[in-house]
Amino acid sequence: MFKAIIVLFLFVVSIFGHSSFSQNLAVYNHFYSTPYLYNPAEAAAYGFRNVSLNHRQQWRGVEGAPVVTTLTFESPFDYKKYGLSATLNNYNRGLLSTTDFLATYSYYVDITKTATVHFGISGGLTSNSIDLSQISDLSDPAISNYLENNLQPISNVGLKLETASGINFGASLPSLFKPVYNNMQSFESFDFSPFREFTLMTYYKKRIDYKFVTRYNGRFKKRVRLENIYSPFQIYALYHYSDLLGQRLELLSTLSFNELFWLGASYRLNYGMSGIVGFKMKKLEFSYAYEPSTKLVEGVANGSHEIQLKFVIGDKIKKLIERPKLKPLTRTEERAPRFSSQDVQHGGDENQVQQRKYYVVVKEFKDFNSADKLVKKLKADEDIIADIFFNEKNGIYYVYIYETFSRRDAYKDKKAAEELLNFKNIQVIIVDD
Repeated sequence: MFKAIIVLFLFVVSIFGHSSFSQNLAVYNHFYSTPYLYNPAEAAAYGFRNVSLNHRQQWRGVEGAPVVTTLTFESPFDYKKYGLSATLNNYNRGLLSTTDFLATYSYYVDITKTATVHFGISGGLTSNSIDLSQISDLSDPAISNYLENNLQPISNVGLKLETASGINFGASLPSLFKPVYNNMQSFESFDFSPFREFTLMTYYKKRIDYKFVTRYNGRFKKRVRLENIYSPFQIYALYHYSDLLGQRLELLSTLSFNELFWLGASYRLNYGMSGIVGFKMKKLEFSYAYEPSTKLVEGVANGSHEIQLKFVIGDKIKKLIERPKLKPLTRTEERAPRFSSQDVQHGGDENQVQQRKYYVVVKEFKDFNSADKLVKKLKADEDIIADIFFNEKNGIYYVYIYETFSRRDAYKDKKAAEELLNFKNIQVIIVDD
């Protein structure tokens, strides 16, 4: 009898209190590994393409207790400031099942040399259905008015500030549309209500450029250089507010051992402690989290179990391993004299002449004052030294940021400039001395 009451309670909470990943935030103990679960701004924010599968069985032993399965895919792009990701989520609780699909676009902007702002927005569809085979009285109006497998729009949005110190701040709105469960037809729930719930997260996760470790190859030891790794100790603080469910505060920390094994623990206010253990085998990660049962189901249910598999696809993306760097012009205290050239060519010639010099040009002007103004602006805003030369042939003033006799270095700096500076049509031109 008591178990039946618990099942009924879970079903009522499911109908009126929870929706899914996007419509009412599910609990994830593995958000430290996949922060995209809580904030779309975290999508594709790290230097590798990956797929993760998260499965959570809550209150094991209680029939109809929540079960959440989430599949994510994240893909950054080489020398691009955007990423694309996707989430497929299924949330079963009692008689009600919800399936979500979300596609996410993320973008980042360098606001200083040590800080970056990430933005993410998602859009997709959700489908709610009731297992009618478990209902004896289908004449109940609450059931008869429910459209099985109806489709409705869902969306979320988020921001993140990332700093070189490892301290990060994030905020997200998990649901831009208010969920409605008794829809009579698909695509009728467009009640824009983004501030019913929000999530705030701050954490310390410092990126380390590289580290040498000892690895065994059979009986032999060798030194291996690891790149794009993070500090062994990480700590997270999560706050979630919902008009319906109130506040949720959680603290979590992890400690890694040799980048192959880690332990973690978390404390959720009004809930209790949880434990985490994880392993890494080449490109595959496996981790497990356990939560003891709460007072609500104590004596009826066991604790909650959550596992996550994460697989890295391909090599790590160069853009996020080493940020492109501009090679500055070499200058004394006085600026080098401007000069004229009778023979200015656009880059692209494969045949390099020994005395042929390459210039990375960010912009060209027809008057000197405009060119000089840009030189001063680059120095003030970007701390980049630039200079000007004049082409007598076409009467154009070129503002350039790098000069070299190496064609390879010139095009490498051009690519870095395209990534770091807000200029269109950056070009390499050739001057024969």
